[in-house]
Amino acid sequence: MILHCTKKLYAKLPESAKIAEPVTSSIGTQAHWLNRHAHLVTMRRRQCIIAVHDATRFTLLIPCLTKKDFGNLDWHFNDVFISTLLKSDMPSELVNVAATNYQPLTFDTNCNRSVQGTMNQVTQEIVYGLHHNRASVADICAYRYSADLSHRPCGVKGQKDYIWPDREMAK
Repeated sequence: MILHCTKKLYAKLPESAKIAEPVTSSIGTQAHWLNRHAHLVTMRRRQCIIAVHDATRFTLLIPCLTKKDFGNLDWHFNDVFISTLLKSDMPSELVNVAATNYQPLTFDTNCNRSVQGTMNQVTQEIVYGLHHNRASVADICAYRYSADLSHRPCGVKGQKDYIWPDREMAK
């Protein structure tokens, strides 16, 4: 699974996890459906990662990361991903397949402006929601928040109709 990171996030990652050159081989093309884009956002002095699935726009929020958490980002990502699938009422067969076939993350800096646009929109929604509800980032449940972010209509560049990320992920 490749996590296409913004430069800000990529700089925080351990060197052992980074890909020296962007993946353009047939393996990278075949595994395109596994790819996600991720961005590091500071919300109320807390470092958070927003990860958006390229094809479905299924969104994950990994809040309140510390410096040592970036070295173990794979574990945090897997935890939020599987738990969000459960909170999104995905079929148990799908959750089992996702959990048993999970591959360690690799990171690069390739970008897709359409997905980055979705990440910016999601960031604005989170910041507004926290401000409106007078909530702290540390108090939110990452799984429930991620499930809610993925249960909303989302526009994708080049597609006429809006998609629902959770429904697209279930497919």
